[in-house]
Amino acid sequence: MTPLNRLNVSIEKSPMLSEAVRTAKADMARMRITQIKPYFYLSTGYGTIEGTTNVCLGFYDATDRLRALNKEYRNWVYSYDQVVATIRHEIGHAFSYAYKLYRLPEFREVFNVQGNYFRTYPLTDQYIRWVNPWSRDFVNASGDHYAQKHPDDDFAETFMVWLTPRLNWRKKWRNYPGALRKLEYVDQVVREYRNQPPLIDNRPDEYDGLSQYKMTVAWFFKASPTAYRRKATGYVDPDLKYIFRARPKLPDGRKIERGYLHADNFLQRNQRVIVNRVSQWVGVDTAVVNDLILKCRQRTHALDLWVPRDQQEKKLVEFTTYVSTRCAYYEVWGSYFP
Repeated sequence: MTPLNRLNVSIEKSPMLSEAVRTAKADMARMRITQIKPYFYLSTGYGTIEGTTNVCLGFYDATDRLRALNKEYRNWVYSYDQVVATIRHEIGHAFSYAYKLYRLPEFREVFNVQGNYFRTYPLTDQYIRWVNPWSRDFVNASGDHYAQKHPDDDFAETFMVWLTPRLNWRKKWRNYPGALRKLEYVDQVVREYRNQPPLIDNRPDEYDGLSQYKMTVAWFFKASPTAYRRKATGYVDPDLKYIFRARPKLPDGRKIERGYLHADNFLQRNQRVIVNRVSQWVGVDTAVVNDLILKCRQRTHALDLWVPRDQQEKKLVEFTTYVSTRCAYYEVWGSYFP
Protein backbone atom coordinates (compact mmCIF):
# COMPACT_ATOMS: atom_id res chain seq x y z
CA MET A 1 0.00 0.00 0.00
CA THR A 2 2.04 2.92 -1.31
CA PRO A 3 1.91 6.31 0.48
CA LEU A 4 1.06 9.23 -1.78
CA ASN A 5 4.42 10.87 -1.11
CA ARG A 6 6.20 7.79 -2.45
CA LEU A 7 4.29 7.50 -5.70
CA ASN A 8 6.63 7.85 -8.64
CA VAL A 9 4.32 10.21 -10.51
CA SER A 10 4.58 13.73 -11.88
CA ILE A 11 2.90 15.93 -14.46
CA GLU A 12 5.91 15.52 -16.74
CA LYS A 13 5.70 11.70 -16.59
CA SER A 14 1.96 11.70 -17.28
CA PRO A 15 1.17 11.79 -21.02
CA MET A 16 -2.37 13.02 -20.38
CA LEU A 17 -1.67 15.68 -17.75
CA SER A 18 1.41 17.04 -19.47
CA GLU A 19 -0.49 17.36 -22.75
CA ALA A 20 -3.46 18.96 -20.99
CA VAL A 21 -1.20 21.57 -19.38
CA ARG A 22 0.47 22.25 -22.74
CA THR A 23 -2.95 22.73 -24.35
CA ALA A 24 -4.09 25.17 -21.66
CA LYS A 25 -0.83 27.12 -21.88
CA ALA A 26 -1.28 27.32 -25.66
CA ASP A 27 -4.75 28.77 -25.05
CA MET A 28 -3.20 31.42 -22.82
CA ALA A 29 -0.64 32.27 -25.49
CA ARG A 30 -3.36 32.44 -28.14
CA MET A 31 -5.21 35.03 -26.04
CA ARG A 32 -1.91 36.81 -25.29
CA ILE A 33 -2.02 36.21 -21.56
CA THR A 34 1.72 36.51 -21.09
CA GLN A 35 2.45 38.01 -17.69
CA ILE A 36 1.15 35.35 -15.33
CA LYS A 37 2.98 32.03 -15.15
CA PRO A 38 0.86 29.50 -13.24
CA TYR A 39 2.86 26.84 -11.45
CA PHE A 40 1.33 23.38 -11.89
CA TYR A 41 1.92 20.46 -9.53
CA LEU A 42 0.22 17.30 -8.23
CA SER A 43 -1.92 17.13 -5.11
CA THR A 44 -5.03 15.31 -3.90
CA GLY A 45 -7.33 17.30 -6.17
CA TYR A 46 -7.67 20.17 -8.61
CA GLY A 47 -7.55 23.73 -7.34
CA THR A 48 -5.79 27.08 -7.24
CA ILE A 49 -4.28 28.21 -3.97
CA GLU A 50 -6.10 31.26 -2.64
CA GLY A 51 -4.36 34.49 -3.61
CA THR A 52 -1.66 32.79 -5.73
CA THR A 53 -1.10 31.50 -9.25
CA ASN A 54 -0.17 28.01 -8.03
CA VAL A 55 -2.42 25.34 -9.53
CA CYS A 56 -2.62 21.76 -8.24
CA LEU A 57 -3.86 18.84 -10.32
CA GLY A 58 -5.35 15.57 -9.10
CA PHE A 59 -2.70 12.84 -8.82
CA TYR A 60 -5.41 10.28 -9.64
CA ASP A 61 -5.23 11.38 -13.29
CA ALA A 62 -1.45 10.91 -13.52
CA THR A 63 -1.48 7.27 -14.71
CA ASP A 64 -3.93 4.88 -16.26
CA ARG A 65 -3.78 2.63 -13.21
CA LEU A 66 -4.70 5.47 -10.85
CA ARG A 67 -7.51 6.56 -13.17
CA ALA A 68 -8.88 3.00 -13.13
CA LEU A 69 -8.79 3.01 -9.33
CA ASN A 70 -10.54 6.37 -9.19
CA LYS A 71 -13.26 5.02 -11.47
CA GLU A 72 -13.61 1.86 -9.39
CA TYR A 73 -13.72 3.41 -5.94
CA ARG A 74 -15.06 6.93 -6.49
CA ASN A 75 -17.32 6.11 -9.42
CA TRP A 76 -16.09 8.82 -11.77
CA VAL A 77 -13.14 9.69 -13.97
CA TYR A 78 -12.34 12.80 -15.97
CA SER A 79 -11.98 12.59 -19.73
CA TYR A 80 -9.07 14.40 -21.37
CA ASP A 81 -11.36 17.24 -22.45
CA GLN A 82 -12.67 17.59 -18.89
CA VAL A 83 -9.13 17.78 -17.54
CA VAL A 84 -8.27 20.54 -20.03
CA ALA A 85 -11.47 22.42 -19.17
CA THR A 86 -10.68 22.12 -15.45
CA ILE A 87 -7.18 23.53 -15.99
CA ARG A 88 -8.66 26.44 -17.96
CA HIS A 89 -11.00 27.02 -15.00
CA GLU A 90 -8.06 27.05 -12.58
CA ILE A 91 -6.17 29.50 -14.80
CA GLY A 92 -9.22 31.75 -14.45
CA HIS A 93 -8.78 31.66 -10.67
CA ALA A 94 -5.07 32.39 -11.09
CA PHE A 95 -5.77 35.38 -13.35
CA SER A 96 -8.31 36.78 -10.89
CA TYR A 97 -5.90 36.40 -7.97
CA ALA A 98 -2.89 37.72 -9.90
CA TYR A 99 -4.60 41.06 -10.57
CA LYS A 100 -6.87 41.04 -7.50
CA LEU A 101 -9.86 41.57 -9.75
CA TYR A 102 -12.21 40.78 -6.88
CA ARG A 103 -11.42 44.24 -5.48
CA LEU A 104 -12.77 46.04 -8.55
CA PRO A 105 -16.23 47.59 -8.07
CA GLU A 106 -17.41 46.47 -11.52
CA PHE A 107 -16.20 42.89 -10.90
CA ARG A 108 -18.08 42.79 -7.61
CA GLU A 109 -21.21 44.12 -9.25
CA VAL A 110 -21.11 41.81 -12.29
CA PHE A 111 -20.43 38.68 -10.21
CA ASN A 112 -22.57 39.74 -7.25
CA VAL A 113 -19.78 39.66 -4.66
CA GLN A 114 -21.14 40.10 -1.13
CA GLY A 115 -18.74 40.59 1.76
CA ASN A 116 -15.19 39.24 1.93
CA TYR A 117 -14.36 37.45 -1.31
CA PHE A 118 -12.45 34.58 0.28
CA ARG A 119 -14.06 34.30 3.70
CA THR A 120 -17.50 33.74 2.21
CA TYR A 121 -16.45 30.73 0.12
CA PRO A 122 -18.54 27.66 1.11
CA LEU A 123 -16.59 24.86 2.75
CA THR A 124 -18.74 22.08 1.26
CA ASP A 125 -20.66 21.39 -1.95
CA GLN A 126 -24.04 21.88 -0.29
CA TYR A 127 -24.63 24.76 -2.72
CA ILE A 128 -26.18 22.19 -5.04
CA ARG A 129 -29.27 22.25 -2.82
CA TRP A 130 -30.14 25.82 -3.69
CA VAL A 131 -28.97 26.23 -7.30
CA ASN A 132 -31.43 27.51 -9.87
CA PRO A 133 -31.13 25.10 -12.81
CA TRP A 134 -33.13 27.46 -15.06
CA SER A 135 -31.05 30.55 -14.36
CA ARG A 136 -29.72 32.40 -17.41
CA ASP A 137 -27.16 34.28 -15.35
CA PHE A 138 -24.50 31.54 -15.37
CA VAL A 139 -22.64 29.73 -18.14
CA ASN A 140 -23.10 26.28 -16.53
CA ALA A 141 -20.66 24.91 -19.08
CA SER A 142 -20.13 21.54 -17.40
CA GLY A 143 -23.78 21.00 -16.53
CA ASP A 144 -23.19 20.82 -12.76
CA HIS A 145 -24.11 24.47 -11.97
CA TYR A 146 -20.68 24.90 -10.40
CA ALA A 147 -20.67 28.60 -11.31
CA GLN A 148 -23.45 29.11 -8.77
CA LYS A 149 -21.27 27.91 -5.88
CA HIS A 150 -19.54 31.27 -5.34
CA PRO A 151 -18.51 34.38 -7.36
CA ASP A 152 -14.96 33.00 -7.39
CA ASP A 153 -16.10 29.93 -9.33
CA ASP A 154 -18.57 31.96 -11.37
CA PHE A 155 -15.67 34.00 -12.73
CA ALA A 156 -13.47 30.92 -13.26
CA GLU A 157 -16.22 29.03 -15.13
CA THR A 158 -16.94 32.08 -17.27
CA PHE A 159 -13.20 32.48 -17.94
CA MET A 160 -12.96 28.81 -18.93
CA VAL A 161 -15.71 29.28 -21.53
CA TRP A 162 -14.09 32.46 -22.82
CA LEU A 163 -10.67 30.74 -23.13
CA THR A 164 -12.01 27.69 -25.00
CA PRO A 165 -10.92 27.83 -28.66
CA ARG A 166 -13.43 27.69 -31.52
CA LEU A 167 -16.33 28.39 -29.18
CA ASN A 168 -18.58 31.22 -30.34
CA TRP A 169 -19.71 32.22 -26.87
CA ARG A 170 -21.50 35.34 -28.05
CA LYS A 171 -23.75 33.21 -30.22
CA LYS A 172 -24.13 30.30 -27.80
CA TRP A 173 -25.16 32.49 -24.86
CA ARG A 174 -26.99 35.18 -26.81
CA ASN A 175 -30.28 34.25 -25.10
CA TYR A 176 -28.68 34.21 -21.64
CA PRO A 177 -28.26 37.93 -20.84
CA GLY A 178 -26.71 37.45 -17.39
CA ALA A 179 -24.17 34.89 -18.58
CA LEU A 180 -23.40 36.91 -21.72
CA ARG A 181 -22.73 40.02 -19.67
CA LYS A 182 -20.23 38.09 -17.57
CA LEU A 183 -18.52 36.72 -20.67
CA GLU A 184 -18.24 40.19 -22.15
CA TYR A 185 -16.82 41.46 -18.87
CA VAL A 186 -14.21 38.69 -18.82
CA ASP A 187 -13.28 39.58 -22.40
CA GLN A 188 -12.92 43.23 -21.39
CA VAL A 189 -10.99 42.74 -18.17
CA VAL A 190 -8.55 40.18 -19.58
CA ARG A 191 -7.70 42.41 -22.53
CA GLU A 192 -7.16 45.29 -20.09
CA TYR A 193 -4.87 43.43 -17.66
CA ARG A 194 -3.18 40.64 -19.64
CA ASN A 195 -0.07 42.67 -20.52
CA GLN A 196 0.35 44.20 -17.07
CA PRO A 197 2.69 42.79 -14.42
CA PRO A 198 0.69 40.82 -11.82
CA LEU A 199 0.12 42.37 -8.42
CA ILE A 200 1.47 39.28 -6.67
CA ASP A 201 4.76 37.42 -7.01
CA ASN A 202 4.77 34.36 -9.25
CA ARG A 203 6.33 32.07 -6.64
CA PRO A 204 6.42 28.38 -7.61
CA ASP A 205 5.54 26.82 -4.27
CA GLU A 206 3.73 23.57 -3.62
CA TYR A 207 0.95 24.05 -1.10
CA ASP A 208 -0.28 20.65 0.09
CA GLY A 209 1.67 19.02 -2.72
CA LEU A 210 1.76 15.25 -3.03
CA SER A 211 5.10 15.05 -1.20
CA GLN A 212 3.38 16.19 2.01
CA TYR A 213 0.88 13.31 2.14
CA LYS A 214 1.77 10.13 4.02
CA MET A 215 -1.65 8.54 3.57
CA THR A 216 -1.71 5.45 1.37
CA VAL A 217 -3.38 5.26 -2.00
CA ALA A 218 -5.79 2.69 -0.57
CA TRP A 219 -6.73 5.06 2.26
CA PHE A 220 -7.30 7.91 -0.19
CA PHE A 221 -9.69 5.79 -2.23
CA LYS A 222 -11.26 4.40 0.97
CA ALA A 223 -10.60 0.88 -0.22
CA SER A 224 -10.02 -2.20 1.89
CA PRO A 225 -6.42 -3.42 1.55
CA THR A 226 -7.45 -6.73 -0.02
CA ALA A 227 -9.81 -5.18 -2.54
CA TYR A 228 -7.34 -2.40 -3.29
CA ARG A 229 -4.51 -4.79 -4.11
CA ARG A 230 -6.79 -6.75 -6.42
CA LYS A 231 -8.11 -3.69 -8.26
CA ALA A 232 -4.77 -1.89 -8.34
CA THR A 233 -3.09 -4.65 -10.26
CA GLY A 234 -5.69 -6.48 -12.25
CA TYR A 235 -7.41 -4.30 -14.81
CA VAL A 236 -5.62 -5.97 -17.77
CA ASP A 237 -5.83 -9.49 -16.34
CA PRO A 238 -8.84 -10.79 -18.31
CA ASP A 239 -7.27 -9.74 -21.62
CA LEU A 240 -3.91 -11.29 -20.79
CA LYS A 241 -5.51 -14.55 -19.69
CA TYR A 242 -7.29 -14.67 -23.05
CA ILE A 243 -4.13 -14.06 -25.09
CA PHE A 244 -1.76 -16.26 -23.07
CA ARG A 245 -2.28 -19.44 -21.05
CA ALA A 246 -1.88 -20.57 -17.48
CA ARG A 247 1.08 -22.72 -16.49
CA PRO A 248 0.53 -26.07 -18.21
CA LYS A 249 0.48 -29.28 -16.22
CA LEU A 250 3.31 -31.50 -17.44
CA PRO A 251 4.33 -35.09 -16.62
CA ASP A 252 6.84 -35.41 -13.82
CA GLY A 253 10.37 -34.68 -14.89
CA ARG A 254 9.51 -32.77 -18.04
CA LYS A 255 10.85 -29.22 -18.09
CA ILE A 256 8.27 -26.62 -19.00
CA GLU A 257 10.85 -24.46 -20.79
CA ARG A 258 11.19 -27.07 -23.56
CA GLY A 259 7.77 -26.32 -24.97
CA TYR A 260 6.84 -23.00 -23.41
CA LEU A 261 8.21 -19.51 -22.86
CA HIS A 262 7.11 -17.39 -19.93
CA ALA A 263 4.90 -14.55 -21.20
CA ASP A 264 6.94 -11.95 -19.29
CA ASN A 265 10.13 -13.07 -21.06
CA PHE A 266 8.26 -13.24 -24.35
CA LEU A 267 7.09 -9.64 -23.99
CA GLN A 268 10.51 -8.45 -22.87
CA ARG A 269 12.14 -9.97 -25.97
CA ASN A 270 9.64 -8.31 -28.28
CA GLN A 271 9.03 -5.06 -26.40
CA ARG A 272 11.18 -2.80 -28.56
CA VAL A 273 9.63 -4.06 -31.79
CA ILE A 274 6.08 -3.70 -30.42
CA VAL A 275 6.74 -0.20 -29.09
CA ASN A 276 8.18 1.04 -32.39
CA ARG A 277 5.44 -0.48 -34.52
CA VAL A 278 2.50 0.60 -32.36
CA SER A 279 3.89 4.10 -31.87
CA GLN A 280 4.25 4.44 -35.65
CA TRP A 281 0.89 2.90 -36.53
CA VAL A 282 -1.24 4.61 -33.88
CA GLY A 283 0.67 7.87 -33.63
CA VAL A 284 1.16 7.83 -29.84
CA ASP A 285 4.27 8.61 -27.87
CA THR A 286 6.52 5.62 -27.23
CA ALA A 287 6.14 6.24 -23.47
CA VAL A 288 2.42 5.46 -23.75
CA VAL A 289 3.13 2.09 -25.39
CA ASN A 290 5.95 1.29 -22.98
CA ASP A 291 3.78 1.98 -19.94
CA LEU A 292 1.11 -0.45 -21.11
CA ILE A 293 3.60 -3.18 -22.00
CA LEU A 294 5.37 -2.84 -18.64
CA LYS A 295 1.99 -3.16 -16.94
CA CYS A 296 1.25 -6.32 -18.95
CA ARG A 297 4.65 -7.76 -18.11
CA GLN A 298 4.04 -7.22 -14.40
CA ARG A 299 0.70 -8.96 -14.62
CA THR A 300 1.85 -11.90 -16.77
CA HIS A 301 4.60 -12.47 -14.20
CA ALA A 302 2.15 -12.29 -11.28
CA LEU A 303 -0.40 -14.52 -13.04
CA ASP A 304 2.29 -16.98 -14.19
CA LEU A 305 1.19 -16.94 -17.85
CA TRP A 306 2.98 -18.80 -20.64
CA VAL A 307 3.33 -18.91 -24.44
CA PRO A 308 3.70 -22.17 -26.42
CA ARG A 309 6.96 -21.90 -28.33
CA ASP A 310 5.32 -23.03 -31.56
CA GLN A 311 2.73 -20.18 -31.26
CA GLN A 312 5.10 -17.26 -30.66
CA GLU A 313 4.44 -15.61 -34.02
CA LYS A 314 0.67 -15.90 -33.60
CA LYS A 315 0.78 -14.55 -30.04
CA LEU A 316 3.01 -11.66 -31.11
CA VAL A 317 0.39 -10.61 -33.67
CA GLU A 318 -2.43 -10.98 -31.12
CA PHE A 319 -0.65 -9.00 -28.43
CA THR A 320 0.50 -6.26 -30.82
CA THR A 321 -3.08 -5.89 -32.06
CA TYR A 322 -4.29 -5.68 -28.45
CA VAL A 323 -1.74 -3.01 -27.53
CA SER A 324 -2.53 -1.05 -30.70
CA THR A 325 -6.22 -1.02 -29.81
CA ARG A 326 -5.60 0.14 -26.23
CA CYS A 327 -3.18 2.85 -27.36
CA ALA A 328 -5.69 4.04 -29.96
CA TYR A 329 -8.20 4.46 -27.10
CA TYR A 330 -5.54 6.39 -25.20
CA GLU A 331 -4.93 8.71 -28.14
CA VAL A 332 -8.63 9.60 -28.31
CA TRP A 333 -9.79 9.50 -24.67
CA GLY A 334 -6.58 9.77 -22.63
CA SER A 335 -7.21 6.29 -21.21
CA TYR A 336 -6.38 2.76 -22.37
CA PHE A 337 -9.95 1.75 -21.61
CA PRO A 338 -12.99 3.73 -22.90
